Amino acid sequence: MRSPASFFGNLVRYLFFAALVLLAIWLKDLAFADNKVSGTFVILFLALAVIGFWFLIRQFNLEQQYFAVQPNSRQQVLSSASGFITLMLLIIGALNLLIAWLQVAGKLPALTNTAGNFDLNHIGFWLNILMVGIILPVLEQLLATGFLFNYAFRGSSPVIAVVGILVSATLFTILQFQPAIMPAFIQFWFGLLFAMSYLYTRRIEVPICLNIFSAILMIILA
Repeated sequence: MRSPASFFGNLVRYLFFAALVLLAIWLKDLAFADNKVSGTFVILFLALAVIGFWFLIRQFNLEQQYFAVQPNSRQQVLSSASGFITLMLLIIGALNLLIAWLQVAGKLPALTNTAGNFDLNHIGFWLNILMVGIILPVLEQLLATGFLFNYAFRGSSPVIAVVGILVSATLFTILQFQPAIMPAFIQFWFGLLFAMSYLYTRRIEVPICLNIFSAILMIILA
């Protein structure tokens, strides 16, 4: 890797990215406070999402050119990792079904990263799909997986890979703001799967799509 090689520069950029994602999560919470939809905070969230998407995706793609090992092409991923991706989808789907069953049985508290229980015909349900199910997973995976590995875990040794996966999963768990131990533990396992999928495929789109799949399924099953 030739650049970005500055530890301080990487740290400043990463803290700025983290502040952007945390602000988005905060606006989401305000948009759905007390199981009501606030149009003002929805608009603020969507405006921030547009800015965040443009800046983070542009920055991520720009930094890829500085690394010696280039990401796999989409065609390479589809041809060589389709079985792996299918397995990840099955595991994530099974985990979400298990979560839903445990919640119905009263053995697991509700996860707090969804906006609330809106009826299918309520605009809040579809805003929940858009904001929590699509937009936030993109921002969170760019932060917890993409930029994290770009800045801190670019080495190819198994030890670096394992540490990177654990740190990425921990950061993803923190971003979910789960107050109870068991929901946080479940989110940690999701984070592990997302990080492993990124290392295996070397395409940030893979953990993003897996996270979107998981988030939407969690909303539907809630």
